Amino acid sequence: TTFDRVVARVNNSVITLGTLEDRVAVFSSQMKTSGSVGEQLPKKKLMKGILDEMIAEKLQTQEAKKLGMKVAEKTLEEALDDLYNSNNITSEQFKGMLKNEGSDLEAYKEVIRDQILIARIRNNIIGSGAVKERSIRKYYRKNKKDYWVPGKITASHIMLIKENGSSDKEIQLNKKKAEKILQQLQGGEEFSELAKKYSEDVSAHSGGGLGTIDRGTMMPEFENAAFNLKIGEVSKVVETANGFHIIKCDNIIPGYVKEYKMVRSEIESILRSKKKKKKYEEWLKELKKASFVEISLFQDEKKIKKVRTAGASERRGGNKPQAIINSVRYLKNQDKSNSKEGLARERFIEEKLKNYKKLYADGKISKKIFLRKKKQLLEKL
Repeated sequence: TTFDRVVARVNNSVITLGTLEDRVAVFSSQMKTSGSVGEQLPKKKLMKGILDEMIAEKLQTQEAKKLGMKVAEKTLEEALDDLYNSNNITSEQFKGMLKNEGSDLEAYKEVIRDQILIARIRNNIIGSGAVKERSIRKYYRKNKKDYWVPGKITASHIMLIKENGSSDKEIQLNKKKAEKILQQLQGGEEFSELAKKYSEDVSAHSGGGLGTIDRGTMMPEFENAAFNLKIGEVSKVVETANGFHIIKCDNIIPGYVKEYKMVRSEIESILRSKKKKKKYEEWLKELKKASFVEISLFQDEKKIKKVRTAGASERRGGNKPQAIINSVRYLKNQDKSNSKEGLARERFIEEKLKNYKKLYADGKISKKIFLRKKKQLLEKL
């Protein structure tokens, strides 16, 4: 069937169109829910990108198994318990669901096993990503602008509200009233007293006090006037969409660069992530070179992308590819404990989609039921 058409071969494994479409459906649903632009990508580009991700997963699980990495039954049971709890179902209910969909618990355990193997081999390959102190300090010196905290002010204002639907005449009368209040201030009267007497804002009872103001939090006209005042200085009448304001700057809090000790852990985390990402990408690149990958995603394309390298022939001979040698070296430091590792919710949805698709392809459920089940699953993301 179309669902079973092979779209990629990864060494001795295959990826079918059905499993790829399930992953694309889950990804698109997540992007739509989060409001991201992912669902707007051309389908062809999206499918190619996700297929690359699936190929990388295949290569990693194959490498982990080749190196003798195993997942203890206890670890699988813990992962299943997490699954039951997160979906609020019992183990028997889950087994029943799998049975109804033409699958069983043992088959599903393989999905979990692969996810755990991928997590473990990645951790073993990339390590902790430790960085030196001088690297952290160097990053801080070069990126101080990223740790700049803009200045703030504390301010007060007297506001005359511009009511919705006010006529031009009413607006002009309000403006004249504000200008008269400004004249009183210039004549030496107390700002707080005039705010209590004339201001129509809720801050009137406190003498017009607005507290601390950050840049970007007020209307542009208000902010431009307020941040250009000196301490104790009063602005001219400022008009915004909300009304007329007379602003007083009560205090200025200068901007500053965060101290190194305040951001050190943040910088270390950034550098660790970059180092681990680079190491992972380099390792995956070598792993691909040592493997056989054939992609035939779109049947209408004249050429099928093939990746055959010297590494693939080396695997048949006596020389061990560098990627495998590196993996063995890192595995020597592997943590032997069976740590609890969760299964991604997306894979749970993908597996169920695959089973429903098989039932539909085998004629055991109608297209209407299949589409309804698919919609229900994607809504759970």
